[in-house]
Amino acid sequence: MVGDMSRSSMLPRPTLASGPRKARRRSRRVRLDLPGRGPMRVVYGEAVVHETFSLKARVVQRSARIVFKPMLRLMPITDRSLRVIRGMDRWSARRPRSRHVDFEVHELGGVRVESMTHRYGPSSEMTILYLHGGGFFSCGIESHRRICERLALKTGATVISVDYVQLPEGSVADSVQDAVTAYAGLLETSEHPDKVVVAGDSAGGYLAMKIAELAARRGLQAPAAILGFSPLLSVDPDREDKAVVRVTRSRDAYLPVQRIARIRERWLPEGAAIEGYASPLHAAAFISSPTFFVAVEDEMLRPEVEAMALLLAERGVEVETHLWRKQVHAFPVLADALPEAEMALQLAADFARRAVGELERAATVDPGAHEETLVGEVVPTPEPAA
Repeated sequence: MVGDMSRSSMLPRPTLASGPRKARRRSRRVRLDLPGRGPMRVVYGEAVVHETFSLKARVVQRSARIVFKPMLRLMPITDRSLRVIRGMDRWSARRPRSRHVDFEVHELGGVRVESMTHRYGPSSEMTILYLHGGGFFSCGIESHRRICERLALKTGATVISVDYVQLPEGSVADSVQDAVTAYAGLLETSEHPDKVVVAGDSAGGYLAMKIAELAARRGLQAPAAILGFSPLLSVDPDREDKAVVRVTRSRDAYLPVQRIARIRERWLPEGAAIEGYASPLHAAAFISSPTFFVAVEDEMLRPEVEAMALLLAERGVEVETHLWRKQVHAFPVLADALPEAEMALQLAADFARRAVGELERAATVDPGAHEETLVGEVVPTPEPAA
C-alpha cells in the first residue's frame, strides 16, 4: 500500500525523552477489489467472456471517461443542441469511402437507405439491414459507414444502412415505424427474404429487436438472425427496481446514467405510442430469431442484455452472448481502431453466416475468451402491460 507523503512527513522527527520506548504501530494492508480484477461474473451462463484487452482499448476507455462523459452530462437537451450534435456527427464522418465497397443510395418503403457491397468479401445471398446507434438523437449512416463496410467484407452480404428519423424531428415511435417499414420493403424486394439479418448498436439494437417483435405481430417473415452490439433493450435502463440481476457496478465509460430520465422525456413525448411493447425486454415471447449479443462488463446496458439472453434461451432460441472487459459502449463501431472491435465483428459475421446456412468453415474463436458458470436464472413475473 502506498503511503501518503504529506508535507509534515518531511519535517525533522522530534527527539524522544528517556523512558520506555513506545511500541511501533503495525500498518495494515488494505486490499481493494477494483473493477477489472478477478474473473468476470456473469448472469447468462453460456456467455463467452473476453478477459484480455489491448492498450488501445484502455486508452479509448479512459479518454471517453475523461472527455465525452462530462460533455454528455452537461449538454443541454434542446432542439438546437440536438441539431448541433447531428451536424458535428456528419462533419466528423467526412472521410473517404472504402475503395473496395460499391454503394447505392435508394429507398425502402419510402425510407432512405444506403446499400453497400464489398468487392472482395465472400459471396453471400444474405442481406443485413443495419440500424445505427446514437440515442435516437445523434449519429447516422455517415458515422456508421465503417462498421457497415466491415460487415459487408466479413459476411459477403449486401449491408443496407437505414436513415431513420431521429430527435427532434420525430420520437422513438417514429424511429420504430421507419425501421419496420424499411424491413418490410426489403422483404418485398429481396430475392432471398429468408436470409435477411437485422443488426444494430445501442439505439439501433433496440430497433433491431423491435423489428423482430413487430414482424411476428404483423405476420411478416422473421429475421434470419439478430446482431445486437450493446443494444438498448428498454426505455428505462437507469431503473434498478426491475427483475434484472446486476452482478457488477455500472461504471459506463461515457453514458451518464443521470441523463437517461431527461432524454426519456424526448424519446416518448406526450401522445407518442410505440407499436407493441415499449421495451423489447418484455417482448421475448415474440422473438424466435437466432440472436447474437455483445456487451461490455461494466456498461449500463449489460444487465438487460444478459436478462434477454436468459429469456430467449429459456424458450429454446439460439443465443450467443459475448461480454468484453475494458471496452466502451458499442465498441464494435470502432473497428478501424480496436482489435477487439475487429474480433467482435468477425464473431458476429460467423454467427450470421451460420444462421443462413453459409458458414463453410470452422467458426472464429477468440483465444483469450472462455465461458463462465451460471449464477442467474429466469424468475417468472406477471405479464407487463403493453
